[in-house]
Amino acid sequence: MTDHNPNPWYWGPNAFFEGTPPELKKSVLEQSKRLTIRRGGAVFDANDPADHVFFLERGLVKIYHLAPTGEVTVFWFCTGGELFGPGGMTGAKEQDVYAQTASSSVIYAVPRALYEQLLHAHPQLGINVIKLLGARMRIACEALTDRITQRAESRVARILLRLARNWGVPSGHEIRFSVIVTQQEIANMAGTCRQTINAIFKDFERLGLIRFEGRILLICDAAALSAMTV
Repeated sequence: MTDHNPNPWYWGPNAFFEGTPPELKKSVLEQSKRLTIRRGGAVFDANDPADHVFFLERGLVKIYHLAPTGEVTVFWFCTGGELFGPGGMTGAKEQDVYAQTASSSVIYAVPRALYEQLLHAHPQLGINVIKLLGARMRIACEALTDRITQRAESRVARILLRLARNWGVPSGHEIRFSVIVTQQEIANMAGTCRQTINAIFKDFERLGLIRFEGRILLICDAAALSAMTV
């Protein structure tokens, strides 16, 4: 069942090192490989060995599935402070999704053996991982439920609100996205096509729900968008 809370807990960021001393993070990063990847760069592909987990220091990373037919499904975006790489996090031998930077990003590849040692030694990190995986599962279930029960407009409204929760910056009565998200990426999250998203965005602009400054999206009426998701 879809959660109609306008700001459910699982929409927010989930920091891997939350509740731990700063020196722990410093030690882990010193033992990990630092990667600087420009927007659009691959972090890993499905079927790559899951011998690392990845910590996003800053930037934005898109997690998605690529079907043999070429169809892309975007599951979620990871924001700074989060861990990703579900294969390594859950003990699988291989990754089963793709990860690509959606903005210039600084990422640390944490050896899987070190990650597993950390979970044994620091229970708070284990709790943080459980919370993260639970949030991802809720988002996936929400997306599946919405595709069955909600119109495209409602799905897009919910996606915009969720993304705003992660990287929206208040600007007066508006919420400004701090990164660029494309119509195709929204389409891949909503399970529709870019042309449909273009039409929905035009309707949302006409209704005063959103507007654009160049390629940057601003939410003008979050309450009205939220009402569309019920």
